Amino acid sequence: MSSMPAEQMGVPPIPSAIQSLAPSGLPDMHYYLSKGLEGVEHQEFCDLQSFMGAIESQAKKLRSANADEYPSWYMVFSPVTQDQLANIEHVRDTHYKSLRFMYLNDPKALIVKIMPSGPHEFATEAFISSLMEKVGGMGLRRALPSVGRTTYQGDSNKKQADGGFKPWVARPFETDWPTLVLECGVSESPQRLVVDAQWWLANSHGEVKIVLLFFVSTTTRTIHIQHWEIDNMPNLQLIATPTIKKTITINAQAVSGGTLRLDFQKLFLRPPVASRGEGDFTFTAQDLRDYYDDVWRAAQ
Repeated sequence: MSSMPAEQMGVPPIPSAIQSLAPSGLPDMHYYLSKGLEGVEHQEFCDLQSFMGAIESQAKKLRSANADEYPSWYMVFSPVTQDQLANIEHVRDTHYKSLRFMYLNDPKALIVKIMPSGPHEFATEAFISSLMEKVGGMGLRRALPSVGRTTYQGDSNKKQADGGFKPWVARPFETDWPTLVLECGVSESPQRLVVDAQWWLANSHGEVKIVLLFFVSTTTRTIHIQHWEIDNMPNLQLIATPTIKKTITINAQAVSGGTLRLDFQKLFLRPPVASRGEGDFTFTAQDLRDYYDDVWRAAQ
């Protein structure tokens, strides 16, 4: 469990909606379309030109926002058909690689997450660099490749992550789910990242083992890291529940919440071989301090 109550750090606990899931163990489409998107205008999709114009306008607001203004990272477009989505994805892949998509089949809605450059982008990149250093130290760098911007198909919806990795020996195919997913956002509006964590763990039906959320505040220079997994403890509904396992807060003064440990077997889908120097990946307080310094140094 988290070593600091989520409410004290400005990050909400697991929403109550996740405790009353459908028999499939999944929230409904309305949950994905509304939770964490309060106040976000739903725009009618007309054509690619107007779509790109709307994205450019919102990105400009994000880049110019002052400390008292928090424009939404998210935009919602509908209706978007499958054919239109294919054209939008082509534009994204060629011109807007910092965009992340979640697409909901039934309402034909496209949720766009805008990833501005700066600390929010560096937060995942710096962590990936630190993780790969530890993986490489065990001689396993090539055994845990990045999934890049791969889109994964869930139950009547699909989504991209900000980062992710999977063991190529156990999961060699493009459609195989990652075992580790990273999602990053602003700490002032955290609810949508919680939805992201729940989406990966629920829609993969346990194939995604670990989700790390990074809540970044440029005004306070604070990074909160949440470690999510599926709760293995049975509940009354016999539904596997996405659960916060650890919360870590890093600011200029201190690292609180203890160390971050990623289970080797959950990442590689096999037990570690101790004689080869394999074992869980542990990020000490000093590791996390170095990571924090790397993020803000890159952002200067």
